[in-house]
Amino acid sequence: MPYTVKDVLNLNLMKKARVRTAENTLHTRAVSSVSVIEMPVEDFVQKHELVLTTAIGCNNDDETFRQFVLDIIRSEAAALVIATGRHVVKIPEHIIQLADRYHFPIIETPWEIRFSDITRAVLSRLNDWHKDHLKRSEELQRVLLNLFLSGATLSNAAEAIHQKLSTPVVITDKKGMIKGHSKKADLLIHSIQSFLQTSRMEEIFQQESSIAGFKIQTAHKVQGYLFFPYPSENAEFSPDPKEEQPLQHALTALALWFQREDAIEETKTHLKDEFVWSLAKGEIEDWDKAATRAKSFNYNIHLPYVCILSIPENMETLFNRSASGGITYDHWLFDQICLLEEQMIEAGEMLKRKVMTTYHQEHFVIFLETDTDRVHESIGEYLNLVEKKVKNLLPGLVMSWGIGENHAGVKTFSQSYNDARIALYIGRRQKGPGHRSTYANTGIFRALFALSKNPEMEEIALSTIGSLIDYENQRGLDLIHTLTMYIRHKGNISQTSRALNLHRQSLVYRLRKIESLTGRSLENPDDLFLLDLSIKLWTTGMVLNQK
Repeated sequence: MPYTVKDVLNLNLMKKARVRTAENTLHTRAVSSVSVIEMPVEDFVQKHELVLTTAIGCNNDDETFRQFVLDIIRSEAAALVIATGRHVVKIPEHIIQLADRYHFPIIETPWEIRFSDITRAVLSRLNDWHKDHLKRSEELQRVLLNLFLSGATLSNAAEAIHQKLSTPVVITDKKGMIKGHSKKADLLIHSIQSFLQTSRMEEIFQQESSIAGFKIQTAHKVQGYLFFPYPSENAEFSPDPKEEQPLQHALTALALWFQREDAIEETKTHLKDEFVWSLAKGEIEDWDKAATRAKSFNYNIHLPYVCILSIPENMETLFNRSASGGITYDHWLFDQICLLEEQMIEAGEMLKRKVMTTYHQEHFVIFLETDTDRVHESIGEYLNLVEKKVKNLLPGLVMSWGIGENHAGVKTFSQSYNDARIALYIGRRQKGPGHRSTYANTGIFRALFALSKNPEMEEIALSTIGSLIDYENQRGLDLIHTLTMYIRHKGNISQTSRALNLHRQSLVYRLRKIESLTGRSLENPDDLFLLDLSIKLWTTGMVLNQK
């Protein structure tokens, strides 16, 4: 329990003091320091400070005195001790009423009690209290360390804190899941769980006045929380999360449980990742053994799955925009990848579909359980939900998707993965970042890819549009894009000029320049086909410019 105003009044030299207001709050008002203050107050008074005053600066002016007391109240001082007999003969009734309205203690002391004696006595008691509190904190840490080394649970740790501090406690993970609790903690558990039904864990300290809590963390990572009922009038310790954490020793010890769980979870995650990656690479030799291994991860590989690949495109940009709190990009990226993977798994759970994921070579590899007769609908529902959750988690994140729907089915993991990889690669080259690409939509580009394997095709493509590429490099005029838009709009001059935001005559000039550079006629279907084919090979990177 903190040192309070009531403890101050129990000092021998305060026996003649008289409590004028808010007497029923004295045992709950913590005292952390003491000072002598006269007008003006400004920023000189700290929270929980015992303020001593003669009110000499008020010059017997009631309004000045009222403002002085109001400033002390607003500074969240512990109490105001007024020496009467010289500058204040009697505390005015309107001051008493003001303090009562704010439930703020005003204490009257005789003039002959020296402020220096009060200050010395209070500081001495505060020093003793801090020493005792530190000693008890260290003792509690030793108890918790012994419990950890003996393999005890977090509920055992919570009960040890309960026994030491005489207040029920609850320990949760960072999401609010109960990891351990002491006896007599039912009401506290109910308060936490009720809050989390409508609000996020991060908001509990700002919105829930009946709960006080401290972060359990290692380095920059919050592992969980230690909760108390607040305020706790009869407890050995009355927590205030806004003050320096007096339970730091206990919190350090509690972090060990979370670190041990993290180490176990990281090992399990690594094994899961290896397993999912082996499915993608087609490295399964014995499906019975694989099924047994999958079961240990709560996977079922006998269900139909479709592979989805994803690349988060602009993580570094988001990191540079964020308030990173001093952590490195690699550390931040690791945390965000874990959070994104959680969203992908949670989306599957919400749709009641099994999901197997891993992050490998800057790609998310997702195997989504699907209905073989409605593959596209299953994928659409899932990705819509994932993107919604990701938008809330990381606003502005751009994600590209490749979908291997062509080989959705049972034990077709590797085939579906290869399809998704092709869809992602071609989709990004064709549309740029931030789109969904299915394997079916890449048919023309797979055909082009097969053509590009022929060395003669590369020679034909470069001889057809090589002059356009050179002209662009030398003059900066994007004739290939102009020709692409012309072909896309089926040779319609008006539509093409609008799409390019060009004057009609400027477009005609460019088209004539294309014909003169290539020696091909845009009116000739064969020439137009060859130009279109060459451009597609060029823009998808299947034919490399050696010039």
